[in-house]
Amino acid sequence: MTNDNLVTGVPPDAVILGKSVGMLELQRRLARLLATNLPIVLQGESGTGKEIVSKFIHNNSAGIDGAYVKINCVNDYDTFLELLPSTMVGGRDQANGEPVLTPQIDVSGIGTLFLDEIAELSLRQQLQLLHLLPDRQDSENGNLPNPWAKARIIGSTGRDLRQEVKENRFRRELFYRLAVVILEVPPLRNRQDDLLLIADYLRQRYSENFGLPIIPLPPALLERMLRYGWPGNIRELENFICHYVVLGPEEQVLRELTGNGEGAATTETITPGVTLLREVARQTLVKVEREMIVKALELHGSLKQAASALGISYRTLMNKMDQVGLPRVRHVIRRAKTSSRADET
Repeated sequence: MTNDNLVTGVPPDAVILGKSVGMLELQRRLARLLATNLPIVLQGESGTGKEIVSKFIHNNSAGIDGAYVKINCVNDYDTFLELLPSTMVGGRDQANGEPVLTPQIDVSGIGTLFLDEIAELSLRQQLQLLHLLPDRQDSENGNLPNPWAKARIIGSTGRDLRQEVKENRFRRELFYRLAVVILEVPPLRNRQDDLLLIADYLRQRYSENFGLPIIPLPPALLERMLRYGWPGNIRELENFICHYVVLGPEEQVLRELTGNGEGAATTETITPGVTLLREVARQTLVKVEREMIVKALELHGSLKQAASALGISYRTLMNKMDQVGLPRVRHVIRRAKTSSRADET
């Protein structure tokens, strides 16, 4: 239940919302929703910034008090339920009016509950969640107390949730309880008017985080960025800009952007080369994260300080070091020895 973004904090509203056609439509719908606490589902490809949009909704919603809590439904859902105290409260079955007992969890401190990757919940977990969330109509009629009265639930998914319901992978009752409003977060390839704005924000933030000079993006690189399809969306752009800031404006950075040096067409059509391109992009992201972690360790010499500089938790840093093949101790020892030799001279 942590924020694993490499850049900490929430970007300015102008960066989050942008000015592309798809984001203007999203803004138009949000303008009405921010005055309510209706449940929302954010749909969009992986890496499009659904979590950032959910934080924008939380920060700008009227009458939403309490904390923003993120639950990754792949890893954290069961743990989250175990941590929440619950009681059994009385209600009445809608079908026959008979009294029933329903679990009521204590969510008094939650303002927004963000259920990331909600379509990944098993059918058992979906049923459990359905029982924990009050029926809005039943609560409004006074049949059940509503502990969620002042909270908002936001789900996110990279899948078409309606299609998941049709194919019996997502419970219809839970869909109607959660997906009161479905908002589409457009992919980066459809946000060319926003791409350079986001890149410039990331460039400045990474430069500040690492205490490095702010290096301008050369025209050749800007042109290549606009031509590229960004299959990893904003997450891929974030890693690429980090690579650029840390390693400098080298020709290698240009080559790694596309894998073939020519740029990918910004099109919705899937071609035989997309699978290979995505694999190249995945390998590039792993390499960038590895180099970024090494740089942070060399600069700070402490795992905790490096994690803080990267904007991630200590535990997340440990996991990422394992994923990219970095030993957890060697870099800190090397830094300590270097500092010791410098002191002796």
